[in-house]
Amino acid sequence: MKLKISTFLLALTVVAATAGCSNGNTETPASTTTPTTTNESTATDSTATTDEGSAVTDNEMATTEDATTTDPATESTDKATTDATTDSTATDVSAEKVASAIKAQKIDLISAPDEQNSWVLNDVKATRYVTDKDLNKQETVSIYSFKSADDAKKGLEDLKTQTSKTPYDLLNKSTYTKGNAVVVYWFEPSLNKGSKEKGMLDAKLQKAVDSL
Repeated sequence: MKLKISTFLLALTVVAATAGCSNGNTETPASTTTPTTTNESTATDSTATTDEGSAVTDNEMATTEDATTTDPATESTDKATTDATTDSTATDVSAEKVASAIKAQKIDLISAPDEQNSWVLNDVKATRYVTDKDLNKQETVSIYSFKSADDAKKGLEDLKTQTSKTPYDLLNKSTYTKGNAVVVYWFEPSLNKGSKEKGMLDAKLQKAVDSL
C-alpha cells in the first residue's frame, strides 16, 4: 500500500515538472522577439523621416538662393543697354528731326541754303530755312546738328563770339538747344511790332524744341 502511494506521488511530481518546463519554453521566445522587432522598426522609420526632412529643407534653401541671386552678366547687360540709350538720346537729334517738329507747329519752312556759309558754328554748317517766299515777310531759321551736346555748347559760344562783332551785334536772334541740336531764329523787329526781344515765332519754336 505504501509503495503504491509513493509511486503515485512520484508520477505527480514528474507531471508537474514537465508542465513547468513546457510553460517556460513557450513564454520566453515571445518576450524576447517582439520588443526587439518593434524598437528596430521604430528607429528605422524615425531616421528615414529625419533624413527626408533634412533633404527637403536643403533643397528648398538651394532653390530660394538660386531664385534671389542676380546674374552679374545680366546686370552688366542691363547697364550697358541703359548707357547706350542715354548716349543715343544726347547725340541723335538730327536737323531733319528738328525741322519736322517745327513744321508740326504750323511754321512754314522753305529750304534756303547759305551759299556763303557765313554762319558756321564750331565747324558745323547750318541747315537753313526761311519762313516765307516774300522777301519782305521772311525770317530765317538755322538748324545745327552737332556730334554731341558738348559740341553744341561750343557752337553756342562760337555764335556769341561771332555776333559780338560789328555789324552782327545789331542782329536779333533767339536760340534753342536740345541735346546736340541748336536752333537759331533770326527775327525781324519790323515784322514783330518793333520788338527786339522776341519774334512772333518764338513761342512755337519753343514748343517744337521741347517736343524733341
